[in-house]
Amino acid sequence: MKMTPGIKVLEEKILALEKESADHRQVEASLRQSESLFRTLAEQSFAGIYVVQDGKFKYVNSNAAFYAGLTIEELTGRKSDSIVHHEDREDVKKNARAMLRSESTSPYEFRIVTKTGEIRWIMETVTYIHYDGKPAILGNSMDVTEQRRLREALRESEQRLADIIEFLPDATFAIDRRGTVIAWNRAIEEMTGVKAPDIIGKGDHEYALTFYGVRRPILIDLVLQPDDEIERSYYVLKKERDLLIIETDVPQVKGQKAFLWAKASPLYDSRGNIVGAIESIRDITDRKSAEEAVRKRGKELEIKTHELEELNAALRVLLKRREEDRDELEERMLLNIKKLVLPYLEKLKTNRMEPREQAHLNILESNLKDLISPFARRLSTKYINLTSREIQIANFIKEGLTSKEIADILHVSAGAVNIHRYRIRKKMGITNNKHNLQAFLSSLT
Repeated sequence: MKMTPGIKVLEEKILALEKESADHRQVEASLRQSESLFRTLAEQSFAGIYVVQDGKFKYVNSNAAFYAGLTIEELTGRKSDSIVHHEDREDVKKNARAMLRSESTSPYEFRIVTKTGEIRWIMETVTYIHYDGKPAILGNSMDVTEQRRLREALRESEQRLADIIEFLPDATFAIDRRGTVIAWNRAIEEMTGVKAPDIIGKGDHEYALTFYGVRRPILIDLVLQPDDEIERSYYVLKKERDLLIIETDVPQVKGQKAFLWAKASPLYDSRGNIVGAIESIRDITDRKSAEEAVRKRGKELEIKTHELEELNAALRVLLKRREEDRDELEERMLLNIKKLVLPYLEKLKTNRMEPREQAHLNILESNLKDLISPFARRLSTKYINLTSREIQIANFIKEGLTSKEIADILHVSAGAVNIHRYRIRKKMGITNNKHNLQAFLSSLT
């Protein structure tokens, strides 16, 4: 039977509808499969995942709801900015637009307010998607409150360390493991004339220029990388565990040569890893100059002391020579008296003389003998306040003569001799009559 044209067209339309229906069912199946996969991934994800459509949460997973302290049912359908901290809402909109326009790819952070009023920090990324056949925004978020607190605690700790370093009385600076300056306090600014903004962040031994005029390793670098040659260049180098202490001169500090004392040690992180080094410096130029002046003065005094010792030695030689000359002169004088004077007195004594002349001759002989007597010389030296008559009588007493015998020789009364005895005892400090004057005088010989 032959088919009419109208029936053929109708059959073609029916076939097309059947095909379209099959395609639609296939699309629906694919969509259901994709949605199931999306929900599975969203529910299994560690991130907070949500879909915002027309400004409201269309879909949220359990993590996203947990961040806000709400249930999935409580959060679904709410305005997306309802949980954002009011101070951060404009920034969130601006950052989200920039990311949706591909103007930014970095996650941004903002605060949310939970159901209980707690403030928590969220890190978010967003992208365009189609959801239920309509345009939507897919958000991925992480609760970074603890990380934020740790960063803040670390920042505060670093700030406290920076403040401590800043106000240390010693010139102090610090570097990281790469040798980049991370701290430069006021004291070192004053010492070197280099301001912190001009050197912080710089490496390649920039800090050495302020002391040596060239880029080279210095003490702080030895903490991170020992160098025997550099260590030998310091006058003093002490090691106390991980602490290095040195004294050395440097070509310039503000253009002038200086002598510095410095100590350096590692910087550690919370796990005990070395993350850098720190060095404190003192300008001890004045102290070293004073020490050098004292050392120089001591050397000069040592030289002068040696010169004085040599001079004293020369003086002792001269004094000894003077004593020898004096003794020689005395001996010569005494010898001349014995040879040239006393023989003539002996001859005069053989001549007949008047009693008065004989007495004068005896006195002259006695005085000459006293003069040449060693005892008389020692006695006159030791007791210079004795008169010549007292020395004469003391010599007779030492020889054992009585007062009467002495009186007869000197042609004076015995009472006069006794008065001289009394004066001799007093001048010699012999006030006790128990002490024998003759024995005392004999002890002087």
